[in-house]
Amino acid sequence: MNIYRYAAAGVSVVLATALLVGCSADEPVGPEITAGEGLVIEGEVIADTELLQAAREEGSFVFYTGASEQSETVLAEKFAEDTGVQVDLVRLPPNRLSERILSEQGAGQLGADVIRTSGEDLTLAIAESGAFAPHDVPEGYVLPDGTKIDDGAYYRSFDRVYTVVYNNQAVDEADAPKSWEDLLDDTWKGKLGITQVAAGGSTAALTRFQLDELGEDYLRGYAAQEPRIFDSSGGVTDALSRGEISAASLPIATAYGAQVEGAPITIVTPEEGAAAFSYYLGVAAGADSPNAAALFVNWSMSKAGQSASGQGGDYPVREDVPAPRAGDQELPEVGSGFLFRYDAEETLDHVEADAALWREIFGYTG
Repeated sequence: MNIYRYAAAGVSVVLATALLVGCSADEPVGPEITAGEGLVIEGEVIADTELLQAAREEGSFVFYTGASEQSETVLAEKFAEDTGVQVDLVRLPPNRLSERILSEQGAGQLGADVIRTSGEDLTLAIAESGAFAPHDVPEGYVLPDGTKIDDGAYYRSFDRVYTVVYNNQAVDEADAPKSWEDLLDDTWKGKLGITQVAAGGSTAALTRFQLDELGEDYLRGYAAQEPRIFDSSGGVTDALSRGEISAASLPIATAYGAQVEGAPITIVTPEEGAAAFSYYLGVAAGADSPNAAALFVNWSMSKAGQSASGQGGDYPVREDVPAPRAGDQELPEVGSGFLFRYDAEETLDHVEADAALWREIFGYTG
């Protein structure tokens, strides 16, 4: 078994959304540029003067993402603050986003300038369609092995972690789950939620973790609890926030995004660990705003961008950036053994068989 252990650990939206995030005409357009130096943040070059000025002339770019709308909006606002370039955000669950990208690419009408998605199988299909354009981030970025993929066609931008969460208005702290195993107690029957296995890389990673670390009997025990099955983590989040279910499995960043919006959700760091899954980022082929797209990828892989992603509960891939937080909640340190992330090869080897077994266990035909 080839497995990486790190430290552990958005509100998903079922329909696509588009919003322009950035500065108004009366607001500053980001840090001033010193001639010959370009944009430098925390001592790290994000762009030379030529790239930054070209990106600002383009003004904005279209960002197709499978990550949560809330977390991407926060990052887009920080990017606009740092660079003066706006983000036109289009969000879909990864499986539906992949369908859209492949359809548009096949018709020669890809609308994205930048793509971020999860799921090794989905990302590989996008790459094989030619939808990514190779891009090299600036020299000097300290990226771990396996971060730059296919000669820069796309990058592993951060790891998101699936964990246990509960509604703290419906569940007393004394009765709250502290582990995955706790959810198999009879008291949780009919009160749990889960996202269906084909929703994207997140659910594939969760299923692999549950089968590999907790065992098939655990997954069958969870199914016996008669959980509600949702098409996306957004559906789980909404039901949990309303108290229609009491506990569920959700990505930390998704749960934290809901907390920020006032949802009574508590994030658990289970004693058995948690499942991590990667979000991949790349410049889209034939981008209408290629300079703004390149600037965003550079920023996302810089210390500044990686640190920004860590503020919402996602784990930066760069090892020279601190471990993330979910608001005031400290998450386990890198190297603690809490986080389980399977490499792309092992994930691809198991994704179809795991999905078939999950459907059989849960009797799911959707």
